[in-house]
Amino acid sequence: MDIKELEDISPYIRMMRIKKAVAMSGKWKDLDNVFTYIAQGSAEFVVDGEKYECGAGDTIIIPPLKTHIVRSLGGEPLVQFIFHFDFYKRPESCLLEHQDVLELGTEFEVPKREVLFGDKVITSSMGEKERYEIKKLYLNMYKEFTEGKECREAMLKAYSIILLILTLRHGIKEKKETDGNRDFQKTKSWIHIENAIAYINTHYKNEDLDNDTISEAIGVTSNYLTNVFRNYLGISLHKYIINVKIEKAQQVLALGQMNITEAAEESGFTSIHAFSKTFKAVVGMTPSEYLNYVVQKETMSVSGLYRSHEAE
Repeated sequence: MDIKELEDISPYIRMMRIKKAVAMSGKWKDLDNVFTYIAQGSAEFVVDGEKYECGAGDTIIIPPLKTHIVRSLGGEPLVQFIFHFDFYKRPESCLLEHQDVLELGTEFEVPKREVLFGDKVITSSMGEKERYEIKKLYLNMYKEFTEGKECREAMLKAYSIILLILTLRHGIKEKKETDGNRDFQKTKSWIHIENAIAYINTHYKNEDLDNDTISEAIGVTSNYLTNVFRNYLGISLHKYIINVKIEKAQQVLALGQMNITEAAEESGFTSIHAFSKTFKAVVGMTPSEYLNYVVQKETMSVSGLYRSHEAE
C-alpha cells in the first residue's frame, strides 16, 4: 500500500453521522468508501468473512460494495464517527443518495479509482495524541457538514484528506483471521452465514424465528448452522437473533414514533414482560430507562460534543 496514492485525491463527502448504540449487531453494504473511527467502546467488523477487532482509538476504512457485519463487544456503549465518501468527485456521484444497497438486488459498477487500495480493508490504531486530533478534526468536519456554510465542500474535502492521511500514517493494525484461511469468504460456510443473516434481517418480527426455522429456510442442518455461526462469528445464532430484535426495538424507540408495547410487537415479541426482560439483559436497562436516559439525555448533538471537546 502506497500512501502517495492519496496525494491527488479530491474527496466528495456523501454522508456523515455520529452513531451511538448500547448494543449493536447488523449487516450493511454501501455504495461508498466508509471511514469509521471508534470514539468509545469496541466492535468486531466482519468483512467478506475476515474479522477486524476495533477498539477506542482505532479506525477502519471499508471499500465500496463490501458486505460487512458490525457487532459491538463488551458492555460499554459503542460510539462511531462515520463518513461515507468518494475519493474523487464526479458529477454523477453527486446525484447518488447515500443508501444501504444490501437488499436492492441491483448490480452497481464502482469506478476503478474509487477502490484506491484494491479490495483491502484499512485499519489503523491511534495513540493518545492522535486520538485528540482525530476527534477535533472530525467534530469540526461534522459541524461544517451540518451547518452548510459557504465553501462547505472545500472544507469537507480538506478535513477528510487529513483524516485519511492520519489513518494511514499511524500504523496499520494486524487483522485477526477468522480461521487462518484468507479464502474463508469464498467457502460455503460464509455463504450460509450470509444467507442466515439475510433471513434474520427480513423475518426478525416472527416470534417463532429460531435455529430450526432459519436452517430449513436456507437448506442446511440445524447443528451445522449452529456450529458455523459460533466458530466464524464468535456468537451463538440464538444470541445474534436476540441482538437483531433488540437493535430494531432500540431504533423504533429512538425515533419516538412507537410506545414500548408497539416496539415489542415490531421487534417480534408477543409478551411485554419477555421483551422488557430481554431488552434489559442485552442493553443493561429497561425500555423505559432507555427512553429516558439514552434518547433524552444521551442523544449526541454536535454542539454537545463540540463543547465537550473544547473543555478537554
